[in-house]
Amino acid sequence: MHKIFKASMLGLLTGLGLSAQAAVEVKFVEPEKFQDASESIIDRERTLEMLEAHLRSLAEKNLPASQKLLIEVLDLNLAGQLEPRGAMMDRIRVLRSVTWPSIELRYVLSDGQATLREGKVSLSDMNYMWGINRYTSGEPLRYEKRMLDEWFAGEFAADAARKP
Repeated sequence: MHKIFKASMLGLLTGLGLSAQAAVEVKFVEPEKFQDASESIIDRERTLEMLEAHLRSLAEKNLPASQKLLIEVLDLNLAGQLEPRGAMMDRIRVLRSVTWPSIELRYVLSDGQATLREGKVSLSDMNYMWGINRYTSGEPLRYEKRMLDEWFAGEFAADAARKP
């Protein structure tokens, strides 16, 4: 029944002129061992949810519907560093030029049974505090999102150009 519903919805969306989106799967490999995905378990889960949503959005907006992208996040180090501040020694994230963001990931882009592209990359943005960032200062993970945007545009530009 579930498959029939999904097929009906896909047909309805196609009939309305809306295109189907690329399939995206994001996995976090041993996130408890990441260099810095936030301090508490709740904050780490929230951070990973935001990263997953951003990666999904990039793929769904830019890749053809026939393609599937699998991304495994192997390590994460957020911009800045948590430091104690104030009388209560609350920990806040302090940004410095030497505390740049980095993400290590492995990915496979496929279309049907054919693998179009795969690799393992270590992304980092040593100049994260400089240059133009389309994400506002209040946007969570604004430096990490910009870094992922730039990687995605460079890595999948040819695939994005083929999007119907």
